[in-house]
Amino acid sequence: MRRLFLLTQYKSEALHCYIRDGWSALWYRPAGDTREYIVCLPPACGKHYRGTADAVFQNLQIITREDPKFILVLSSDHVYRMDYTQLLERHANSGAAVTIAQVRQPSKRGSRIVNIGVYAFTARALVRALAEDAEQVTNHDLEADIVPRLTRTGAISAYDFQLYWRAIRTIDSYYEANIELAQAKPPFDAYTNETWPIRAGDFGVLHPSDFVLPAAEGVSNSVISPGVSIGDDAEVDSCIVMAGAIIGERARVRRAIIEEGVEILAGSKIGFDRPKDRARYRISENGVVIVTAKSAGIARGVSSGPV
Repeated sequence: MRRLFLLTQYKSEALHCYIRDGWSALWYRPAGDTREYIVCLPPACGKHYRGTADAVFQNLQIITREDPKFILVLSSDHVYRMDYTQLLERHANSGAAVTIAQVRQPSKRGSRIVNIGVYAFTARALVRALAEDAEQVTNHDLEADIVPRLTRTGAISAYDFQLYWRAIRTIDSYYEANIELAQAKPPFDAYTNETWPIRAGDFGVLHPSDFVLPAAEGVSNSVISPGVSIGDDAEVDSCIVMAGAIIGERARVRRAIIEEGVEILAGSKIGFDRPKDRARYRISENGVVIVTAKSAGIARGVSSGPV
């Protein structure tokens, strides 16, 4: 890929720093080339992106300046590992306006085809479709509006992706995907592939050892981020604990997401009493407790005892 444009809306600056710090070294730069190969594009002039199609449309001038023949558009809320070269080759050979990556997943009736939000577009066809969509009352969405428009006016192609893929669109899907990868034999090896490493900003390249605390005997089936401190006799079961969090001595936490930098006081219990948890924290539809810095502080104010 010649250049990567990152279209962001929510807390864009923090995400931009994360991407730049972790990914910039991946791009090959010819001698004397000082261009930014990863360009972060939040909405301009205080606007908002009305949808995924509108996000691309608002930045068409910047994108088309590169004079691309093909444009690869990727959704960022998924977990998978794909060699996009194969997708682009399929698209180039198909003569289609768009090639849609898809997976087959089990369902109550056997199986179903799922669009995974990865598209290879022929640039001219995409530009024309976006311009037409911008003048009409639509959701300005790639999947709901642009792909159907191209389907009506020209050929489309499909690319069957047969490896691991998960969508991360809710708190519960985020939690379930993380816990799934914390298994002894996960369905997707996210850490040991040296050719396709995970890069995480200030933490560099992550390996399984970064998520293991041999001294913490009470930890099970959990994702433990770098910089986490877990006290003696604490129990952490089926949790996602973000960087810099502190789990106090004798604390017991299960089925929870602990935000970055949060301190769980000694002797606390989280995930064992639904009514008490609900009074202090947000709880997902599937019963996962979300402990943020704000909710942890509120909980401490409720009682002088452990949270």
